[in-house]
Amino acid sequence: MTEQAPPAAASQVSDTPEAAALLLATFAEFYRQEIGAEEDVHRTLPFYGTALGIVVGALAYAAGRLPKLPDVIQHEGLIAFWVAFGFLLIAIMDAVLVLIFLSRAIARRNYQRVGPEAAVRARVAALQESYDTITVSGRQRDRKLAGDVQQLLLESYSEVTPINRELNRLRYRFRAYASSHLVRSLIWALGATTVIFMADKVGYFPKVIP
Repeated sequence: MTEQAPPAAASQVSDTPEAAALLLATFAEFYRQEIGAEEDVHRTLPFYGTALGIVVGALAYAAGRLPKLPDVIQHEGLIAFWVAFGFLLIAIMDAVLVLIFLSRAIARRNYQRVGPEAAVRARVAALQESYDTITVSGRQRDRKLAGDVQQLLLESYSEVTPINRELNRLRYRFRAYASSHLVRSLIWALGATTVIFMADKVGYFPKVIP
Protein backbone atom coordinates (compact mmCIF):
# COMPACT_ATOMS: atom_id res chain seq x y z
CA MET A 1 0.00 0.00 0.00
CA THR A 2 1.45 3.32 -1.03
CA GLU A 3 1.66 6.13 1.47
CA GLN A 4 -0.50 9.18 0.90
CA ALA A 5 1.24 12.54 0.75
CA PRO A 6 0.35 15.00 3.53
CA PRO A 7 -1.81 18.00 2.67
CA ALA A 8 -0.04 20.80 0.82
CA ALA A 9 -0.96 23.31 3.51
CA ALA A 10 1.26 21.62 6.06
CA SER A 11 4.29 21.55 3.78
CA GLN A 12 4.09 25.31 3.32
CA VAL A 13 5.08 26.10 6.91
CA SER A 14 6.26 22.85 8.49
CA ASP A 15 9.79 23.32 7.17
CA THR A 16 10.10 26.77 8.74
CA PRO A 17 8.30 26.56 12.10
CA GLU A 18 9.96 29.59 13.66
CA ALA A 19 9.23 31.82 10.67
CA ALA A 20 5.66 30.50 10.55
CA ALA A 21 5.17 31.25 14.25
CA LEU A 22 6.47 34.79 13.78
CA LEU A 23 4.25 35.30 10.76
CA LEU A 24 1.24 33.96 12.64
CA ALA A 25 1.88 36.28 15.58
CA THR A 26 2.21 39.24 13.18
CA PHE A 27 -1.00 38.38 11.36
CA ALA A 28 -2.83 37.92 14.67
CA GLU A 29 -1.68 41.38 15.78
CA PHE A 30 -2.87 42.90 12.49
CA TYR A 31 -6.22 41.20 13.00
CA ARG A 32 -6.55 42.54 16.57
CA GLN A 33 -5.66 46.04 15.42
CA GLU A 34 -8.39 46.08 12.78
CA ILE A 35 -10.97 44.65 15.18
CA GLY A 36 -10.04 47.25 17.79
CA ALA A 37 -10.24 50.03 15.21
CA GLU A 38 -13.87 49.09 14.57
CA GLU A 39 -14.96 51.23 17.53
CA ASP A 40 -12.60 54.17 16.93
CA VAL A 41 -15.23 56.27 15.19
CA HIS A 42 -17.75 55.70 17.98
CA ARG A 43 -15.19 56.78 20.59
CA THR A 44 -14.83 60.17 18.87
CA LEU A 45 -18.56 60.92 18.78
CA PRO A 46 -18.50 62.94 22.05
CA PHE A 47 -15.94 65.27 20.47
CA TYR A 48 -18.15 65.88 17.46
CA GLY A 49 -21.17 66.38 19.70
CA THR A 50 -19.33 69.03 21.73
CA ALA A 51 -17.97 70.78 18.63
CA LEU A 52 -21.40 70.83 16.97
CA GLY A 53 -22.83 72.26 20.17
CA ILE A 54 -20.37 75.13 19.88
CA VAL A 55 -21.36 75.64 16.25
CA VAL A 56 -25.06 75.67 17.12
CA GLY A 57 -24.44 78.14 19.94
CA ALA A 58 -22.50 80.44 17.64
CA LEU A 59 -25.17 80.21 14.97
CA ALA A 60 -27.91 80.94 17.49
CA TYR A 61 -26.05 84.00 18.76
CA ALA A 62 -25.34 85.26 15.25
CA ALA A 63 -28.90 84.69 14.09
CA GLY A 64 -30.24 86.46 17.16
CA ARG A 65 -28.01 89.49 16.59
CA LEU A 66 -28.64 89.68 12.84
CA PRO A 67 -31.31 92.33 12.19
CA LYS A 68 -34.20 91.96 9.82
CA LEU A 69 -33.37 92.99 6.26
CA PRO A 70 -36.01 95.78 6.04
CA ASP A 71 -34.48 97.35 9.15
CA VAL A 72 -31.05 97.71 7.53
CA ILE A 73 -30.82 101.14 5.85
CA GLN A 74 -27.15 101.88 5.29
CA HIS A 75 -25.34 100.51 2.24
CA GLU A 76 -22.51 99.21 4.39
CA GLY A 77 -25.08 97.55 6.62
CA LEU A 78 -26.59 95.73 3.65
CA ILE A 79 -23.16 94.44 2.64
CA ALA A 80 -22.47 93.26 6.18
CA PHE A 81 -25.94 91.68 6.35
CA TRP A 82 -25.50 89.60 3.20
CA VAL A 83 -21.93 88.62 4.11
CA ALA A 84 -23.05 87.47 7.55
CA PHE A 85 -26.10 85.74 6.09
CA GLY A 86 -23.91 83.89 3.58
CA PHE A 87 -21.53 82.81 6.31
CA LEU A 88 -24.43 81.55 8.40
CA LEU A 89 -25.92 79.64 5.49
CA ILE A 90 -22.62 77.96 4.62
CA ALA A 91 -22.00 77.13 8.29
CA ILE A 92 -25.39 75.44 8.52
CA MET A 93 -24.75 73.46 5.33
CA ASP A 94 -21.36 72.29 6.62
CA ALA A 95 -22.89 71.32 9.96
CA VAL A 96 -25.49 69.23 8.14
CA LEU A 97 -22.74 67.55 6.12
CA VAL A 98 -20.95 66.72 9.38
CA LEU A 99 -24.00 64.80 10.56
CA ILE A 100 -24.40 63.08 7.20
CA PHE A 101 -20.80 61.87 7.06
CA LEU A 102 -20.84 60.84 10.71
CA SER A 103 -23.96 58.79 10.11
CA ARG A 104 -22.21 57.05 7.23
CA ALA A 105 -19.08 56.53 9.32
CA ILE A 106 -20.98 54.79 12.13
CA ALA A 107 -23.23 52.79 9.82
CA ARG A 108 -23.19 49.05 10.39
CA ARG A 109 -20.43 47.19 8.56
CA ASN A 110 -20.09 43.46 8.01
CA TYR A 111 -16.82 42.86 9.82
CA GLN A 112 -15.38 39.39 9.48
CA ARG A 113 -14.19 37.20 12.32
CA VAL A 114 -11.80 34.27 12.49
CA GLY A 115 -13.61 31.10 13.40
CA PRO A 116 -16.05 30.17 14.76
CA GLU A 117 -14.32 27.86 17.21
CA ALA A 118 -16.43 24.85 16.25
CA ALA A 119 -15.41 25.19 12.60
CA VAL A 120 -11.73 25.45 13.51
CA ARG A 121 -11.92 22.38 15.73
CA ALA A 122 -13.73 20.47 13.00
CA ARG A 123 -11.02 21.42 10.50
CA VAL A 124 -8.26 20.34 12.90
CA ALA A 125 -10.07 17.04 13.49
CA ALA A 126 -10.25 16.49 9.73
CA LEU A 127 -6.52 17.16 9.46
CA GLN A 128 -5.83 14.66 12.24
CA GLU A 129 -7.86 12.03 10.43
CA SER A 130 -5.92 12.69 7.23
CA TYR A 131 -2.66 12.05 9.08
CA ASP A 132 -3.96 8.78 10.51
CA THR A 133 -3.52 7.29 7.04
CA ILE A 134 0.14 8.34 6.86
CA THR A 135 2.88 6.14 8.27
CA VAL A 136 4.80 8.69 10.31
CA SER A 137 5.98 8.76 13.88
CA GLY A 138 3.93 10.48 16.53
CA ARG A 139 6.45 13.28 16.96
CA GLN A 140 6.73 13.91 13.25
CA ARG A 141 2.97 13.78 12.79
CA ASP A 142 2.48 16.29 15.60
CA ARG A 143 4.99 18.65 13.97
CA LYS A 144 3.29 18.36 10.59
CA LEU A 145 -0.12 18.84 12.16
CA ALA A 146 1.08 21.94 14.01
CA GLY A 147 2.37 23.33 10.71
CA ASP A 148 -0.95 22.56 9.07
CA VAL A 149 -2.87 24.35 11.82
CA GLN A 150 -0.56 27.34 11.51
CA GLN A 151 -1.22 27.44 7.79
CA LEU A 152 -4.95 27.23 8.43
CA LEU A 153 -4.83 30.20 10.77
CA LEU A 154 -2.60 32.16 8.41
CA GLU A 155 -5.08 31.64 5.61
CA SER A 156 -7.95 32.73 7.87
CA TYR A 157 -6.16 35.91 8.93
CA SER A 158 -5.11 36.61 5.33
CA GLU A 159 -8.72 36.33 4.22
CA VAL A 160 -10.39 38.24 7.05
CA THR A 161 -7.99 41.05 7.96
CA PRO A 162 -7.93 42.84 4.53
CA ILE A 163 -11.75 42.95 4.54
CA ASN A 164 -11.83 44.52 8.00
CA ARG A 165 -9.03 46.91 7.07
CA GLU A 166 -10.96 48.16 4.04
CA LEU A 167 -14.08 48.67 6.17
CA ASN A 168 -12.05 50.68 8.68
CA ARG A 169 -10.57 52.76 5.88
CA LEU A 170 -14.10 53.53 4.73
CA ARG A 171 -15.07 54.61 8.25
CA TYR A 172 -11.96 56.75 8.58
CA ARG A 173 -12.59 58.40 5.22
CA PHE A 174 -16.12 59.41 6.20
CA ARG A 175 -14.85 60.61 9.58
CA ALA A 176 -12.19 62.68 7.83
CA TYR A 177 -14.88 64.29 5.66
CA ALA A 178 -16.92 65.02 8.79
CA SER A 179 -13.89 66.59 10.49
CA SER A 180 -13.18 68.77 7.48
CA HIS A 181 -16.75 70.06 7.32
CA LEU A 182 -16.79 70.55 11.10
CA VAL A 183 -13.75 72.82 10.99
CA ARG A 184 -15.20 74.77 8.07
CA SER A 185 -18.51 75.12 9.89
CA LEU A 186 -16.70 76.54 12.91
CA ILE A 187 -14.82 78.97 10.68
CA TRP A 188 -17.96 80.18 8.90
CA ALA A 189 -19.86 80.53 12.19
CA LEU A 190 -16.97 82.52 13.65
CA GLY A 191 -16.87 84.67 10.52
CA ALA A 192 -20.59 85.40 10.72
CA THR A 193 -20.35 86.24 14.41
CA THR A 194 -17.40 88.54 13.79
CA VAL A 195 -19.08 90.39 10.91
CA ILE A 196 -22.28 90.88 12.90
CA PHE A 197 -20.38 92.01 16.00
CA MET A 198 -18.23 94.50 14.08
CA ALA A 199 -21.14 95.84 12.01
CA ASP A 200 -23.17 96.30 15.17
CA LYS A 201 -20.32 98.11 16.93
CA VAL A 202 -19.65 100.58 14.10
CA GLY A 203 -23.36 101.34 13.76
CA TYR A 204 -24.12 99.70 10.43
CA PHE A 205 -26.90 97.67 12.01
CA PRO A 206 -29.82 99.14 13.90
CA LYS A 207 -29.69 98.71 17.65
CA VAL A 208 -31.49 95.67 18.95
CA ILE A 209 -34.14 96.64 21.49
CA PRO A 210 -34.34 93.99 24.26
